Amino acid sequence: MKTNPIIYNHAKTLLKSGKPVKVINIFEFLNPSTIQISSQLGYDMILIENEHVMQKSDQLSSAFLLARSIGITPVVTVIEPNRSIVSKMLDSGALGIILSHAETIEQAKDLVKWSKYPPKGERGLALGANIEYQVKNIPSYCNEANEEILLLLKIESVKGVKNADLMMSVDGIDGVVFGPGDLAADMQLYGQWEHQEVLLKIENVISSAINKGLAVEPSIMPNDKEKFHKDISRGIKIFGPTRKSDYQLFRDAAYAEIENYL
Repeated sequence: MKTNPIIYNHAKTLLKSGKPVKVINIFEFLNPSTIQISSQLGYDMILIENEHVMQKSDQLSSAFLLARSIGITPVVTVIEPNRSIVSKMLDSGALGIILSHAETIEQAKDLVKWSKYPPKGERGLALGANIEYQVKNIPSYCNEANEEILLLLKIESVKGVKNADLMMSVDGIDGVVFGPGDLAADMQLYGQWEHQEVLLKIENVISSAINKGLAVEPSIMPNDKEKFHKDISRGIKIFGPTRKSDYQLFRDAAYAEIENYL
């Protein structure tokens, strides 16, 4: 870790050092308590869902800044890798982007293009939440931002699986996560996200990602420490309830408290 960095990404620092990151997925409970508790529990990254819910722009920016201030990496999903979406998210303080429904090498290249400052990309320069409202050494900030911003592809279709190797070869892409539910639906296996044919396609992408040295999550999240460490030894680095919503987590916890009274 650099001394007194202008921009610091806790999750990416862990990944660079070969360590796993623990991620929590937030759909609707995007408030200070959720972010603070997630950090206290040991999560390294907060994945803010922005595909299936209507997030308010001011709430997003506040969440990004709070997460950064307490050392948990704020990453947000986008549905298109275009300038109007990607640049605004990063300039509002996000430290990472996940491209939902990634399917083509052109999409992967565009994600890098609008996430990186020249010469690595074409991101426009702003000095707001992304630099925590401080005007410091601008060349150093741009260089650090190019290294610290985390870019992940979300593979969730047969086309995405087919083109995954090409997309992962794009310089600037850091890793891959999955949308097994949508992949299963694309294979007409609705609701069967642990079907063997679905898992086989995911496993093929996982093997390719590991061979390329990219961060990737398992096809099925481990449910005990033995499986967790086995996945780590294999080269998998992204863990946690990335495929569960906050209201699913709340439902599970609330049910556990009441089930003995039913």
